[in-house]
Amino acid sequence: MTTRITNSMMSRHSLSDIMNNSARLDRTTRELSAQKRILQASDDPIGTARAIAARADLSATAQYTSNIDQATGMLQTTDASLDEMTKLLHRARELTVQAASDTTDQASRDNIALEIDQIASQLKTTANSTYAGVYLFAGQNTTTPPYDTTSAPPVDTYAGDNGTVAREIGPGVSVQVNTLINSGTPPLVGAGGSDGGLLSSLRTLATNLRSGTAAGSNALKSTDLKALDTNLDTISSARATVGATLNRLSAASDRLAVNKEASTELLSLTEDVDIAKASIDYSTQSTVYQASLSVGAKIIQRSLLDFL
Repeated sequence: MTTRITNSMMSRHSLSDIMNNSARLDRTTRELSAQKRILQASDDPIGTARAIAARADLSATAQYTSNIDQATGMLQTTDASLDEMTKLLHRARELTVQAASDTTDQASRDNIALEIDQIASQLKTTANSTYAGVYLFAGQNTTTPPYDTTSAPPVDTYAGDNGTVAREIGPGVSVQVNTLINSGTPPLVGAGGSDGGLLSSLRTLATNLRSGTAAGSNALKSTDLKALDTNLDTISSARATVGATLNRLSAASDRLAVNKEASTELLSLTEDVDIAKASIDYSTQSTVYQASLSVGAKIIQRSLLDFL
């Protein structure tokens, strides 16, 4: 049985070929325009899932990197504040050694006591340090200054809390980024009184300087110096912790940079179009499409019925 090829069949097939060639050319054009080979999920379901996962990794990496940058800034500011406290404490110790000398008269000790008062005031100002509007030494009560620096006589009450502030630097990995100054025995700065913190040591030192008694003079040589040395050890320990945390953040940042590069490469390999291949395909498909239009124009001729 023979099949008769009619003009209608030829026209349908020609139009079908032209539409297919046009669709392929349009697809390649959109790939070149977007520079992506996956334009919708159905193009490559497995590749789409892989690209979604890569984008999620990149988003998480960006957030962890932001957290590390913020934590690094907080800790660097904290270390600078602790360094200033250390200098204040060294000055207080130097003055104590001077005042403890038997050749120092009471008038000189009274003057030294005035400077100790100023050191205590500066200590509280330093403890009120902020980073990006956040009080660094107030625990979780980050919107309130830890110490009152305006009252006279001075009030050493601590207005913060002993809560820790942490930042997440990886999946399920968090680090503490604040230094507690009113916890431990003795506390780093404390709230005055007899807690053994730096404020307590300075207030006791000033009292002994002004006492004018043999007991006060003896305390300068013994308990006061010992207390200041203990405070120095506490600050040194706090700074060591800050330094170790900064090193950890640096290592985490390097690791995240490697992860970002790997995820970016995976995403590119998964969905980016091969520009060279797509350009060749575009040229070929454009030629084929133009040829199909030319041939179709010859096959699909108008007949007398088209004008009736």
